[in-house]
Amino acid sequence: YLAAGALWLDMNSCAPTTKQIAAKPVESAGAIYVDVAIMAPIQPRGHATPMLAAAADPDTALARLAVAGLNPTFIGTEIGRASTIKMLRSVMIKGMEALSAECFRAAVRAGVHEDVAASLDASEGGTSWATRASYNMERMAAHGVRRAAEMREVAKTLRDLGISPMMTTGTIAWEQQMGDLGQSITLDADTPIADQMARIESALEDLSS
Repeated sequence: YLAAGALWLDMNSCAPTTKQIAAKPVESAGAIYVDVAIMAPIQPRGHATPMLAAAADPDTALARLAVAGLNPTFIGTEIGRASTIKMLRSVMIKGMEALSAECFRAAVRAGVHEDVAASLDASEGGTSWATRASYNMERMAAHGVRRAAEMREVAKTLRDLGISPMMTTGTIAWEQQMGDLGQSITLDADTPIADQMARIESALEDLSS
């Protein structure tokens, strides 16, 4: 069903080996398979969202994508290279979300969240950790189910590289739990972390009862 020379853009968040397998029938049909990794939220930039791409024929792919107003950064001809970068970046980005959930859920429960946040703020400038944690909780509740699925692909990537996904396994559990929670409640990133955690605890109790 693919015409020779057609452009097939695979923007799924999955392991590089998954894309390498997916590329075979596309390339066998004479079409051009493009491994695309979306590196930021689609909103608000839409088609201008930063993307990485890899393709066996990058010049042709880039020229045709430019006509559509897309300008991904091509990083090579090896299918899976773009996905590898996204998967390994997610180890850190989603891992930090999961650490925020674990740290501040415990800190609020212990009544020391302000002290923990102040200590973290003193060791690192920029956005306060309490504000960052509130933002992370909202993101996980809104997108956790999808991100957990992505992180399972990240775990596969790590295993393919011979690395045990110890931290990533915990991230999967946190993203899934918060994503499941997000099916029943909506969190606001501007809500103070203590109030946000109170809502989370209440919702978790309701789910377990």
